[in-house]
Amino acid sequence: MKRTILVVGILTGYSWATAGVAPFTAFSYCLVAFPCVAFVAAYTRMGGLSTDDVKVREYFQRRAGGATLSTVAPWMALLSAAAALEIVGLMLGGRSTSVPTLSTTVDHLLAERWERCLFCLAWLLAGAFPLHRLWQQFRTGES
Repeated sequence: MKRTILVVGILTGYSWATAGVAPFTAFSYCLVAFPCVAFVAAYTRMGGLSTDDVKVREYFQRRAGGATLSTVAPWMALLSAAAALEIVGLMLGGRSTSVPTLSTTVDHLLAERWERCLFCLAWLLAGAFPLHRLWQQFRTGES
């Protein structure tokens, strides 16, 4: 538990520092690349990028066991609607007040540093969660 709190604290501090850097600079790209490379390296080291095709196929068959077209259709419809709204918004010049694009919506959500920090932290935790699960399997020898 203490280790988890420490990791979340470090990731929060990293997010706050990253959120304060000017966007589209070499330094900001390095701050984004560092956790990407670190997570992929750790994931690879623990066997998360398996070369065993049978193991990978069995994993995904097990995870998608009950998936059918009818269970996936609502998600496909939602994704199609989002793509259609984005296309319409871009066709209207990208600055429509009635049909906002995803990028204009995100621009409003990232206006303040604390908002950028929360999004960065969510991004880091999204990468750290599968790594944490793999680490638990790695420690117990299940991988």
